[in-house]
Amino acid sequence: MPSPTRLTSPSRGEEPAALATGIIGGPVGRFAAIGRRGWTYAAAMLSALASVLVALGVLQKNHCVREGWGSPGALWHACYSDLPVGSGGPKGGTPWSSGGAGNTQPVLTAILDWIVKQLTPGGSALGTQQVYFAIGTVIIALLIALTTIATASMLRSTPWLAAHVALSPVLITAALVSFDVLGVALATVGMALWARRHPAAAGVCLGAAVMARTNPLVLLGAITLIALRDGTRGPLARCLTGAAAAIVVCFGVAYAWGGDPLAPYRGWWHQAAGYGSPGYLLTAAHHPLPATSLSIIAVLGWVVAFLLGVYLTGRPVERTQLAPLALTMLVIVLLTGKSMSVQSCLWVLPLMALAALRWREHLLWAGAEIVYFVMTWMYIAGPSNTAKALPAAAYSFFLLIRLIAYVGIAWASWETSQDLERDPATPADR
Repeated sequence: MPSPTRLTSPSRGEEPAALATGIIGGPVGRFAAIGRRGWTYAAAMLSALASVLVALGVLQKNHCVREGWGSPGALWHACYSDLPVGSGGPKGGTPWSSGGAGNTQPVLTAILDWIVKQLTPGGSALGTQQVYFAIGTVIIALLIALTTIATASMLRSTPWLAAHVALSPVLITAALVSFDVLGVALATVGMALWARRHPAAAGVCLGAAVMARTNPLVLLGAITLIALRDGTRGPLARCLTGAAAAIVVCFGVAYAWGGDPLAPYRGWWHQAAGYGSPGYLLTAAHHPLPATSLSIIAVLGWVVAFLLGVYLTGRPVERTQLAPLALTMLVIVLLTGKSMSVQSCLWVLPLMALAALRWREHLLWAGAEIVYFVMTWMYIAGPSNTAKALPAAAYSFFLLIRLIAYVGIAWASWETSQDLERDPATPADR
């Protein structure tokens, strides 16, 4: 058996991991039998530890849990969440009823919001919000566990790399802001099924993920480019067919339910620059771009991402791997989008794990992400108390630092992914 490395045993090869293991006994021992219990043991342990991060997220939002999610208190305490907003309005109806999430959210996210709403008993406004948030928290914890397990299943000889999903500090701040993790989980399961050579099922999961958020289209694009390069057109056709079928079924369910599944996308076209996007820098400087111009830039961002993907997969010098390719394409799409919410960070976690990013780079990125998280709420809450507000110039500074951090992890993924080729503990079929 090869000696432990940072891929098989991060606490032996990375100082941040070694320091973190101090609370549970320290780094793995010199004569430890690495990998004897299999990847499922690591997946189970990491899934359990991820629930601790979610619990810390509840603690971080303690003020809102006790007092409610109303403004400006939820903003000043940085505990705002979209989840309790879904508890408002009458029960019953459909996700596309008046005020339903289907008017602003993709199909599966809207349906999940509606289901949780039906499970939430009536009562006072605060009590209803608290129960809705509690149910949503349990669902999110389970989805993060599923994402962790799916990631570890793609890293069977190096499963502890899935800690990039389960133990990322950004889970504390961002995981409970919305149901974004539904799309993350479905997309990660789809990638895992593709890696285990189940293309049709992979396509179904990735198509369903697109019906929760649009970001998984980037993963489908990266998989397509890699498959075309490798000549695996048969499996690719089954994957794309499965994805198309899932999307058609979701749209069909929405239309049969009397909804309009295209409403969120039409609304997006007319949307102004949102928090976190480079376009918002001009808004903060009182020179906002028209919504149509921002939409065109966002579409061009997708085009640039795919053209770069074509170039990177076509290089004869080096065999491009899926994780750094998908991460780079995703970062381009995020940075050229009309908004980049505080929970956007959740989408990159599985790809960081698959690219074997070092914890040093992860923690630097997470630090920028968490600082930006706090500053965002201080800036948004500004109108309620200008004396305490974060100035627009300061917010723009932290926004730029965050954007640079995303470029940094995309760049680092190309360097660190080379460890998978050089490391003797990495399986050949990875």
